[in-house]
Formats: sequence, structure tokens, C-alpha cells
Amino acid sequence: MYIFNADLHIHSPHSIAVSKKLNLDTMIKTCKKKGLNILGTGDILQPEWLKYMETHLDKDKNGAFLYKGVNFVLQTEIEDVESVHEVVLFPDFDSVREIQKKLKPHSKNILDEWGGRPRVNLSPAECVDIITDSGGIIGPAHAFTPFKAIFRQNKFKTLKECYQDAVKKVSFVELGLSANTDLADKMDCLKNVSFLSNSDAHSESPRSLGREFNKFEMENPSLDEIILALERKDGRKISLNVGLHPKLGKYYNMFCNKCRRRIIFKKAKKKSSSGLNQYSLTAEFVVNYADEPEKAKKNYINQVSKNKMVCPACKEEFGKNFKIKLGVSERIDVISDHEKPNHPAHRPPYINAIPLVDIIRSVKRIKSATSKTVLNEYEKIIKELGSEFAILTEISIDKVEDFDANIAKIVKALRNDKIQYTPGGGGTYGEIKFDL
Repeated sequence: MYIFNADLHIHSPHSIAVSKKLNLDTMIKTCKKKGLNILGTGDILQPEWLKYMETHLDKDKNGAFLYKGVNFVLQTEIEDVESVHEVVLFPDFDSVREIQKKLKPHSKNILDEWGGRPRVNLSPAECVDIITDSGGIIGPAHAFTPFKAIFRQNKFKTLKECYQDAVKKVSFVELGLSANTDLADKMDCLKNVSFLSNSDAHSESPRSLGREFNKFEMENPSLDEIILALERKDGRKISLNVGLHPKLGKYYNMFCNKCRRRIIFKKAKKKSSSGLNQYSLTAEFVVNYADEPEKAKKNYINQVSKNKMVCPACKEEFGKNFKIKLGVSERIDVISDHEKPNHPAHRPPYINAIPLVDIIRSVKRIKSATSKTVLNEYEKIIKELGSEFAILTEISIDKVEDFDANIAKIVKALRNDKIQYTPGGGGTYGEIKFDL
């Protein structure tokens, strides 16, 4: 068996809010810096992107696609009639065109310039049947995020509820940036399914592309082998998931659906008879103070899940009752079967990672991820030490320390799970908190 690092969900310039610089050559540069061997093409149903990929990708004897030393899997994301987003992988260009033809009568934008992630007015089960009947595979994208996801608030609570009789054809569940296996394995309905950790990248930047990926053990990088690995057959498997620490994701914490402030709880300085005695507001947070913060938070989450909790900041500022939405962590708490993760025997380890760019930003105390100082330092450390994944997980701390002692401190703390986080939410990424 061979080892392949794979990121199987990205986008193209034919999806909204995607970098115009994203193309095969810029993807390749980032893949080599990150240590990625397999990449999804993104948006392969979009006609121009399909033509671009078909023109540039070479096919080998195993059915795998190749461009300048990196393997590609034909891939897209679609949105079904339930506003559930799905990741779709295709074996070849013929199947792409076949599925495109079958979906076209049910989609107004599948052939549009901005149809990179098309809306398909079919049920989740109908989408699964069409995709699998034509040789593709499908599974829910970013499964727990508060928007456009299978397990979002007031939507489905199990895979069966969503996919009905087609559930056995669902090949995987994509965790998303704000979840990991510790969170997802609180749900019994997911115990038999394989998890994917993919970047959902909208940019060729190393902070975006490959920020989440999977380590596959298989014979070659074809879709046939990926399917065997997802089904854990013939010795093929996913041996590792790597992704952002969930608190670094944009939707880990509950938030106001209007002002996007995150809702957090802290210990009250003075005891009150009501238990929850006051709150304070900042530009980013509503801070609730309670005698027993964890108990108060649990009660609060229960009310939010019933759509009964409004944002005090918006009440003060606009006189409006805008509702609080559950983040990924709270939604999982509401629908989970276990308080703690119950990992099945087949579940691989999960590494809670921090993008190297963000580590450098923290060391340099620079806010911008596109700062020339940060990017130059990133290029330098990759050139001297190796791929980003190797730096974060494999290369000796002594070698990292020889390059930069402060970067080494954070990498060591990351490996030992000794970093604290300001959790993200409401569309804002979380931040690491680490004293150098």
C-alpha cells in the first residue's frame, strides 16, 4: 500500500467568493508546499471548468488523473432541495457529462458561469440515486455548519432521516472546519460511516487549500481505490484525518444571526439570586455572567434550540428580536447520543491542526494572513525544513527550533494539545491564545 494525502473538496473561480488566481498551476504550487498528493478539482459540473480540466488532466492506466506530479479527483459540490450541500466525486469525464445531463432539468444554474456549486431541485435521496447510478459517490458537505448542512439547527438529526432508503449509498460524511471526530462521534448514526476532513478551499493560498486533508492507504490514487478506502475494504483505509482545531472554525460557537456576535459564558464576580445576573457587550461577543456558567450555558442552549432566545445586543441597538443560532458544538450537543465521543474501532486518529501561516502570524504578531512578512517567512521555512504537514507533525522540534524558537514552541504545544483558543463563530475564524 502507498500513502496519499488528499483534500477532496475545493472550488473554482466559477463559484462566488473564490480567488480568480485559483487554477491548476497555483493549486500545484500549494499542494507541494503542503505535502498533498491528491486534490479535488472543484466545480467539475460547470462547463468552462469541465473543459479546462479535461484539456489539462492526463489519465493514467489506473484511471487516476494527473497534472505536473499531483493527482486529481473529479469533484463538485451541489445543493439539493433541502438546502443540504453534498460533495460529489466522479470516476471519469463521461460520468460527469452523464450526471450533468441528468441534473440539468432540475437546476436553473448548473450550466451558468457562476454555477460552480449548482442548486439541484431534487431530494437528498434522489441526488444520491442519480449520482451513484452513474458511477459517482456522494456524501454531505460540512455536515454540522449552521447554514446549508444536513445537521444544521431545525433540520435532520440522523443520516436516515435525510436520505431515507438511499442512506446505504452515502459513502462518507465531511466534517467541516468547525468539527472533528471527537464531536462527530457523539452521534450513533455516524458510527459506521467514514469521515472526510477537506478544506472546502476558495483560494489557492496555503492558509486555505489543504488546511484539512486525509491520509489514505491504498494502491493508487484512483476513485476506485478511494471508494475501497472509504468502505475499509481489501486493506485500504483512511489512516488519519487532519483538520483545524474545531474552535478555529468559523461556526464553532453559537452566535446572533444578525450582528454575528458570539455568545459566551463566564463566572459572575458577584453571586445573584437569579443565577444569571448580567451580560456585557463587545464588538464580537455577548458575554453572559452566571454563578454557574456551565449550567447556565446548558439552559441557554436548550432555549436557543427552540428558537426562543434573542440577541440582547440587537435588542439594545435596533429594538429588534433577532434570534441566536446554535454553533456546531452546541448543535452536536443537542442531537448527540453521548456526552463524550464513542469512537468505533475503525475510526482513525484526528490531528487538530493550526495552519502554519497562522502560527507565523501569531509569532510575528501580525493580523493579516496575506502580509508579505508572513508569506515570506512561510516560504522560507518550507524551503528549509520541508512540507507544512511534516513541520507540524513529523519534523523534530529541535530542527524547527533551529529555524525559529517561537514557532517551535507553538508547534510543540500543538502536538501536545497545550494551546488555548478563542472560539470562532458567526463567520469569524477562531484565534489561538499562546504566550511566547
